[in-house]
Amino acid sequence: MRMKFISYEDMARQFGEPCPEDYHIAYDGQLDTNDLEAIYDRFDTHPPAGFSGQALAMSDVVELYDGNGGDFYYTDRRGFQKIDFSPREQTQDMKMTM
Repeated sequence: MRMKFISYEDMARQFGEPCPEDYHIAYDGQLDTNDLEAIYDRFDTHPPAGFSGQALAMSDVVELYDGNGGDFYYTDRRGFQKIDFSPREQTQDMKMTM
């Protein structure tokens, strides 16, 4: 994939806006902060339990969400760029066993 590890500006110019179909979920869980720089540092130095991927890098997308919805941020050269990134449909399966 040629669009890995590039700045938001280069991504938009060469490929258009980031597309959800080009990404997969590497971690889905709660953290004790919504500060993007703190999240970046956390995944770099002390990844949360259950995370076995790489540290955040340029071109990764971070979603911050709560009960009212979510916002998406592209990891850029310096900091983060808020993007319009439609989430994939999240499904929940409820299973009962007896």
